[in-house]
Amino acid sequence: MADPTPADRNRGHPIASVPLGPPDQFRVTLPTPLTPLVGREREVAEVAALLSRADVRLLTLSGPGGVGKTRLSIEVAAEVVDAFPDGVRFVGLAPIRDAALVAPAIGQALGVREAGDTPLIERIVAFLHDRYVLLVLDNFEQVMEAAPLVADLLGACPRLTILATSRARLRISGEREHVVPPLGLARPGEADRSEAVLLFVARAQAVKEDFALTPDNTVAVAETCRRLDGLPLAIELAAARVKVLSPMALLFRLEKRLPLLTGGGRDLPARQRTMRDAIAWSYGLLTPELQALFRRLSVFAGGFTLEAAETVADAPGDNAALVDGIAELVDQSLLFPEPGPYGGSRFAMLETIREFGLECLETTREAEAARDAHAAYFVGFGERARPDFGGRFDLVEADHANLRAALTRLQETGDADGVLRLAGALAGFWQVRGHHGEGRRWLEWALARTADRPTLIRGQALQALGLVTWSQGRYDDAAGFAQASLAIADQVGDKQLAAAALTLLGLTDEIRFRWERAKPHLERSLLLRRELRVRISEAVVLFLLSGVALGMGDTALATRRAEESLAAFGEVGDPHGAANAAGYLALSALERGDDRAAALAYHDALRLWSSVGDRWWIVKALAGLAWIAATGEEPETAAMLVGGVDALLDVVGAPIFPFDRVTYLHAAASAETVLGDELFARLRATGRGCTLPDMMAIASAVNVPTGSEWHGRPPPGRVSAVLRLIEAGRTDREIIEMLKTRLTRPGRGRAPATSRDVSPREAQVLGLIAEGKTDAEIAAALFVSRRTVNAHVANVLGKLKVPNRRDAVARARDLGLLPAVPDQSRYT
Repeated sequence: MADPTPADRNRGHPIASVPLGPPDQFRVTLPTPLTPLVGREREVAEVAALLSRADVRLLTLSGPGGVGKTRLSIEVAAEVVDAFPDGVRFVGLAPIRDAALVAPAIGQALGVREAGDTPLIERIVAFLHDRYVLLVLDNFEQVMEAAPLVADLLGACPRLTILATSRARLRISGEREHVVPPLGLARPGEADRSEAVLLFVARAQAVKEDFALTPDNTVAVAETCRRLDGLPLAIELAAARVKVLSPMALLFRLEKRLPLLTGGGRDLPARQRTMRDAIAWSYGLLTPELQALFRRLSVFAGGFTLEAAETVADAPGDNAALVDGIAELVDQSLLFPEPGPYGGSRFAMLETIREFGLECLETTREAEAARDAHAAYFVGFGERARPDFGGRFDLVEADHANLRAALTRLQETGDADGVLRLAGALAGFWQVRGHHGEGRRWLEWALARTADRPTLIRGQALQALGLVTWSQGRYDDAAGFAQASLAIADQVGDKQLAAAALTLLGLTDEIRFRWERAKPHLERSLLLRRELRVRISEAVVLFLLSGVALGMGDTALATRRAEESLAAFGEVGDPHGAANAAGYLALSALERGDDRAAALAYHDALRLWSSVGDRWWIVKALAGLAWIAATGEEPETAAMLVGGVDALLDVVGAPIFPFDRVTYLHAAASAETVLGDELFARLRATGRGCTLPDMMAIASAVNVPTGSEWHGRPPPGRVSAVLRLIEAGRTDREIIEMLKTRLTRPGRGRAPATSRDVSPREAQVLGLIAEGKTDAEIAAALFVSRRTVNAHVANVLGKLKVPNRRDAVARARDLGLLPAVPDQSRYT
């Protein structure tokens, strides 16, 4: 029976509470709050109930800044996770001001990338169309021009639900608004039960452990919360001061600094004026030096590192004072620390506070200088990072909002040279992280507005533009940009640029099966990289040359180049590159008919890609292990892995590379031959519905052949044979049918299932089915997701060649896998 819709599943039943954390990091992407939510039980229940209704597909949490809309949305989303089987995705819009960037932000949260000339919004719609997904759009008020995009998504995706937070309604059809109220205030004699007071006490204890509500301070604390209208952020700011002020002194200062109905414009809600003054009051208690630091730090979008703060805050020679200043701002709740990539540290401001800081910058006439310093720093940051293959892209990703802000500032001031430098330096980041269209727009804008002179920066920008257009499948354009970049490299005498341009030329030829043309480009690039002694770049070219050798039919050279690449990546400690090299070793092994060596190499590649959290290149290992499973005793596993590859290609929006298409088609043909069209299609659909972690777990369990394959030792040349068919323009279906014809020979069928066919894990699942357990109960018992259980069940049905669970239990009893029980009526 198909899963019910979220509305059907929850109608008449409470929504179960689901924790924020793993196991499924790709299905649920919610920020992890640093502190527990105080109060709000009623609001959480009300909003969760609204989301369970079939007629509520857009719910907007509205209210002033600082009322806790974001925190409430995270809590509610965690509460209703189980009602959305295809996931909950959080899209933070706080750093974005341009409505045109809303679609890329949604695509990034979903893992949907741009591909070719297909508009990104069409790819997002294709991804969401048949999925039950909850999309949380946070801080929508600053991109209100994107409201029609939300309407379009809801109209095109009938199973999508959107939870938005905004200071104002989106004003589109079907919107349901829920005004987020302030925290409950104290009633006479009940201060210790007030949500606002409880929040004050919790935050005060965070800075002063021995703080407690006493008969002497209760009235002052309750009155302080009342004067702040129960706004959570204002209360937190005030509570942070108990380290230096008693509650009564705090109330006195609050009364003095926050007269009722003063602050912001009189046309704004009173709570919003109080909020502005609450921040102004906290700001006013800072020393002039800390005020200046706070103002300068507000220029950062999406957080910052200490190194960035040193430059932008104009404190390069006084690191200790800067650290002390940041620590003080953290103590005052004007900044908060957050973990950075690779164990580093970052700091950020809540957006409401940041907006106040930016206003102060304008008032003190420091805004222009601060923005210029910010842009200059990030131009240098981009050029220092210059993320290439094997680069630490998470460091750049963490500052993506800052990089966008810097590019925007450079564009506003007409600094096309600056845009050219920064956008050109980010070529690898645009390409690897799938921001192809964004990178291309910046590069084209800058190239059109700078002099057409043979400068190194222009050559780098042309090479960058070639790389992102290559990623979009525009291979002729990419080759033209690479040629132009190479010409500039020759004129200015820059070997590094020449090597990069030659590599790109080799890529444009290789992807079009022009092996003889690709080889000299890559070999010349290899010589230059060895001369420059850039080991990681040399390793990249080596595995590309391995592919060229394989395409030309030289399996020995392909193996040697892949081994050289693997050794080089090992020297520089790059697991991502090593995984690619292992993938080419596996392909070479498949070509010469050594499935055991191929399986070992693919398992190594899978482990390496998993270690760096890769979500795209891992498709190579999944497709390769699908082939290994298909040619062994595991066609059911192969069928599910083929479906997993289908789903991954849909999400990332990139074309499958020729060599991966070879393994993918071999796996599909072999599995379909053994299983038959109907069962293969069913298992493939099961795989398509699995999450990436599930797919990785299934691929990890593929057996390594111990000797000759079950149908005899495979012939050599299997990779190149299919590669020639792809080169000739054959469709996937045509190639699969041709392979199936070769595979369907006498003796190639499977024997009836035996007890040895069912793995111990599958037998465990069978036992739980026999006990009448549901998928959810089995998942809980085995500590896996429900989709992993579904995959195991599908695998068992395929191995036992039965259509349903009842027959599976009966067949398992016949095989002695389960004890005989006469009554099987509950296993329907």
